[in-house]
Amino acid sequence: MTRFGRTSKIAAALLGGALVLSACGGGDDESGNENENESSGSGGTVTYAMAQPWQSYNNTTAGANTVANGQVMEQVLSGFWTFGDSDGQPIPNEDFGTFEMVSEDPLTVDYTINEAAVWSDGTPIDCDDILLWWTAQSGAFDGLFSAVGTQGVEDTAQPECEPGGKSFTLLYDQPYADWLTAGPGHGNTAIQPAHIVSEQGGFASEEEFIAALQGDDPAALEAAAEFYNNGWVIEGALPDPALIPSSGPYVISGYEANQSVTLTRNENWWGEEPANDSIVFRTIADEEQVQALQNSEVDIIEPQPTVDIAQQIQSASGVENEVGEEYTYEHLDFNFNAGPFAESIELRRAFALCVPYEDLVVNLIQPVVPDAEVKRVRNVAPWDPGYQEAVDASQATIDEYGTTDIDASRAILEAEDAVGTTVRLGTLENQRRLDAGALIEASCEQAGFEVEFEPATDFFDTTGALAENRFDVAMFAWAGSPDRSGWNSTYRTVTECSPEGKGNNNGCYSSPEMDELLDQVLRTSDQAEAIELTAQIEALLWEDMVTIPLYQHPGITAWNGAVENVIPNPSQNGITWNADQWARS
Repeated sequence: MTRFGRTSKIAAALLGGALVLSACGGGDDESGNENENESSGSGGTVTYAMAQPWQSYNNTTAGANTVANGQVMEQVLSGFWTFGDSDGQPIPNEDFGTFEMVSEDPLTVDYTINEAAVWSDGTPIDCDDILLWWTAQSGAFDGLFSAVGTQGVEDTAQPECEPGGKSFTLLYDQPYADWLTAGPGHGNTAIQPAHIVSEQGGFASEEEFIAALQGDDPAALEAAAEFYNNGWVIEGALPDPALIPSSGPYVISGYEANQSVTLTRNENWWGEEPANDSIVFRTIADEEQVQALQNSEVDIIEPQPTVDIAQQIQSASGVENEVGEEYTYEHLDFNFNAGPFAESIELRRAFALCVPYEDLVVNLIQPVVPDAEVKRVRNVAPWDPGYQEAVDASQATIDEYGTTDIDASRAILEAEDAVGTTVRLGTLENQRRLDAGALIEASCEQAGFEVEFEPATDFFDTTGALAENRFDVAMFAWAGSPDRSGWNSTYRTVTECSPEGKGNNNGCYSSPEMDELLDQVLRTSDQAEAIELTAQIEALLWEDMVTIPLYQHPGITAWNGAVENVIPNPSQNGITWNADQWARS
């Protein structure tokens, strides 16, 4: 069975959120102006501001794994589970169906889709959709269908369910700790409509498409995979509404390029009726969001907090706000495929030594969260079990290379005859990252690097610098979850260093030792063993100088006091986890 890195619940942070990435669009355009805040029915409209535009209907692909895409699709594509409640833990979604582990050895999970579950065009949601989901998520046909990565699904047999059936089983050939979130759910593991992919792939019937999925000829599926991978990417307008059906409480009904996307109630939704008639997602830069909230142009904002933004929110009238912890963390990734750091751990160490860790936290984070500290490890949040153990396992390397020491950095460059090495530092263009980039540039140029700071608005696009490896160091954030499987594909050896082949491993790092540790941590259900393995993984990441953790993101949410049920959530799709419950008082 093909193995190419398990899917990550970690979305890469684009703005001040995180990365999940991109997307598609014909229909009525909606600009999201202030009139959209007026009640158009029993529930009215609630408007949410996000800094990045929606770009893809199918955010399960490697090129569309962005927070912005995930936030919009959270209420459009449904599944057996989602990240819910205020603590971001995975919870079952019984509107969609039920599932149960019926055996631990071999690990066996039975799933049943709700008999009433249909796509918004009336087509039943059934095993046809599951077979497409499994094909993409398992990496079958050598990854012909793009995915962020696999998440244990590559260890399962293809479900033996009848076309049109509502029940199926995932049978694992080895233990998998995060089996609950491996099945069809939300975000990276969402189910796509098989009947649309079949039609767009040129099949005369869905039965022929299913036969091809169950066969062994990838050539028969090339057109279908091309549509699955790229056909739902937004390029200026919505596609025919028939191509973007919903399996959730809302359908996509309006779009204006780079400005807004509108969701309205799905008339064929079988679950609890949403509390509002429509949700408008408006694309508004972080620094403009507080003013938009004050002007009643939007109802809810989650800007990347800066000192100025935090002060504006605190002084705003009629606004409620909450500052909370997020699983999102900022980091620097090295490019292992090309450039000065690809083969030289000494140069990576030199760069790590010139990063102004304390200055970044003191100047950018502590004004919002006064007790914030430099983050010393990547994959464990400070409040989760195992954080201190991971720090302790890496302490010697952190002490030597994870603190700012300009003289030591310079000494390495001189010893390597590398003073003046040009470094392309890439990131998404927003205020906090502009400030962070300026601090890093100034500090590392003191050490002897020539830093070319290259912030870009398209940094996270499918053709942007991150996807296409046009960077030496990339600065962004991962928005994660409590799952250990969430960060697996970030460090696992990739099939190829391309936008389609590298999953979340943007720098294309490769290590057999790391691959083995990742296999082990995914198999254990014993927390003590998982903590020990995670500590070993963190130590190896520091030893190989793969990425540099910087700080945990503080989350700040502000909303119109007239809107009820706004509940911040630290997981990858954040505030929109319960957007169907937002209601005007």
